[in-house]
Amino acid sequence: MGLTGEDNETVRVPNPMIGFGIYSNWTIPKFLYDLPPEFVDSKYFCAAARKRGYVHNLPIENRFPLVPLPPQTIHEAFPLTRKWWPSWDIRTKLNCIVTCHSSAKLTERIMKALEGYDGIPPERVPRGVIHECRKWNLVWVGRNKVAPLELDEIEMLLGFPKNHTRVISRTDRYKSLGNAFQDPPRNFTLKSEGGPVGPTLEEILPKIRHNLP
Repeated sequence: MGLTGEDNETVRVPNPMIGFGIYSNWTIPKFLYDLPPEFVDSKYFCAAARKRGYVHNLPIENRFPLVPLPPQTIHEAFPLTRKWWPSWDIRTKLNCIVTCHSSAKLTERIMKALEGYDGIPPERVPRGVIHECRKWNLVWVGRNKVAPLELDEIEMLLGFPKNHTRVISRTDRYKSLGNAFQDPPRNFTLKSEGGPVGPTLEEILPKIRHNLP
């Protein structure tokens, strides 16, 4: 199932549509039922892409992201990876955070596929490696060595404090973070008008009440 956002790209919606208030455990007020979701891709606000639909009736004029801005690229978010990043891996953004992580066997296979080459390997090898790196958001942590993101790194990418999800099991932390809304685009949806920190709740509520039935 796909929905089309303002950028005319097809938006693949998860099933169930987590966070959309449709076919999920989420509920939204009745007066929001007829409002189309506003599609926002977090790649414009941080180092990881994620398209989500935000159902709201907040003002959309003069919006701006919060400052300081979070890291905008993989190397800004994880500067230590720059040392090991091969020239043929041209990724600058991570893909959507998923609810699980890659296996150790996959990272071992990637290392073995690359260790036989001193320079740039044949095209077919990097193509397969990058495919897996995009799929699982793998980053370079050593010579020919990739690794999945740690949980605290995912929390940072999503805009949460370190160990924000530590109270639950490791498996449930991956699931929760994979289904979470990211703070940078969520804050952008809320921040409009007002001063450098956006409007106050007292300023927003009258605008919301104005749209109530």
